[in-house]
Amino acid sequence: MKKPHMLVSTLLAVALFANATPLAKAQVYTVLHTFTGSPDGTNPSPLIRDAEGNLYGTAQAGGSDNNCVFGCGMVYKIDAAGNQTVLYDFAGGNNGAYPIAALARDESGNLYGTTQGNGSFNLSVIFRLTPEGQETSFNLPPSIGSLDSPVTVDAKGNLYGMEPYGGTPNCGWEFHDLGCGALFVMRPNVKFTIIHNFTGTDGMFPESGLVRDTKGNLYGAAVFGGIRSCRAVGNGRDNSPGCGTIFKVDVHGKYTVLHTFSNHEDGAGPLGLIIDSEDNLYGVATGGGNHEGNPYGYGTIFKLDTKTGVFSVVFTRPPNLLGSGAYFANLLARDSRGNLYGADQFGGANNTGCLFRIDTQGNYADLFDFQEQVAGFNEDGFFPMGIVLGSADDVYGSMMMGGFSGFGTVFHITP
Repeated sequence: MKKPHMLVSTLLAVALFANATPLAKAQVYTVLHTFTGSPDGTNPSPLIRDAEGNLYGTAQAGGSDNNCVFGCGMVYKIDAAGNQTVLYDFAGGNNGAYPIAALARDESGNLYGTTQGNGSFNLSVIFRLTPEGQETSFNLPPSIGSLDSPVTVDAKGNLYGMEPYGGTPNCGWEFHDLGCGALFVMRPNVKFTIIHNFTGTDGMFPESGLVRDTKGNLYGAAVFGGIRSCRAVGNGRDNSPGCGTIFKVDVHGKYTVLHTFSNHEDGAGPLGLIIDSEDNLYGVATGGGNHEGNPYGYGTIFKLDTKTGVFSVVFTRPPNLLGSGAYFANLLARDSRGNLYGADQFGGANNTGCLFRIDTQGNYADLFDFQEQVAGFNEDGFFPMGIVLGSADDVYGSMMMGGFSGFGTVFHITP
C-alpha cells in the first residue's frame, strides 16, 4: 500500500456560477494497490464492496494465464487492510477473456460477471465464482454478442443483462448489421430468454446494467434512440440518432419507456442508473442541459421518481466546468444523507479527472483532483473507472491507467 498524501482540492469556477459550495477540506488519497500486469492484471474495471469492507473487481487483461496475447484478465479481492488476492485467472476459449464490467454479488457471496469475448464463436461468457474459488462459465447463444455491462442477480438466482448491439440486425436506426440492443435473463437452469429487443424509438444501445427496485421491477438506460431527430455524442459515435431513454421492465416482463431525452434541459446520452431505498433513480447524462457554445450541451445529473414518474434535473454542468467522463462504467454513488458522488475521467486541475459531490441542494464541489500524468505514468493512477462509498464519508475507486507500471491502481480517499 502506498503512503497516503493530502491534497487541498479546488472548486472549479467558484466565482463563475451561483450554486457552488465553499472549498472542500483536505482529502487524504491512498493507493491500495498498483497493478503490474502479471500476476495481478492490468486496467481494473469498476469495484463493488461488501458489508465487511472487502473490495472486488476484475482486471481487463493481464494475470498469470498466457493463452491470450496480453493476458486474459482476472478477478481479484482487496481486503479492508489493502491486501490484494487473485481469486481467478481467465484462460480464454470457452472460459472467456477480457472482463470489463463490474461484478455482481449474491447473498451467499457468489460473484457474477461477464467477459467481452473469447467464448463459443469468440462471444462473451457469463461466469459465476463461488467463495471457494470454483468458476463456472456459461456460454451465450449466438444471438447474444459481446457483453460489456454487469449482470443483475435476484434472490432466485436469475441473472439479468443487456447486450448493446443485440436484437434484430439493422433495426431501422442502426447500421452495419448491428441491432439496437437487447435485454435478457439467464435462469438458474441456464436457459436464456430475450426480455426485450430495442427498436430505436424505445431506445438504442442499452449500457451499464440494470437495477432492481423493492418489488423486483428492472430499470435501465439506453444511451441513444428515442427521438430520432435528436443528436447525441457518446461512446465515440458523434451525431448518433436519438438522445436516449430511461426504461422499466416490470415483474411480468412489460417494457415501458419512462423518459425520453430531448437534448434540452433534461440532458442527452444517459450513461446508466443507480437506485435508492425509496426507488428513486439517479444518473449522468453526457450532453444536453447548458448549450452555450456547444450544440450537444455539457450534460446533467438527473433524478426520476419511479413512484410518480416525475423526472427532474439535479445539476446542470456549466460551460466553464471542464471535464466530464463519458464512460459507461463511471456511475454515481449516493450516501445516506442523499449526497451524490461521481468521478470525472477528464478535467480537474490536471486533466486526469476529479472526485466531485452534488449535495441535496444541487451544489457542486470538486473534492479531489487526480494527479498529473506524464507519458502514461504517475504514482496515483488516472482516468477513474468508478467509485463506491465507504462507511465514513470515504470513497474507494479504480483507475484504468497510471501507477508505477501504467496499468492502473485501486485507491481510497478519506476526508
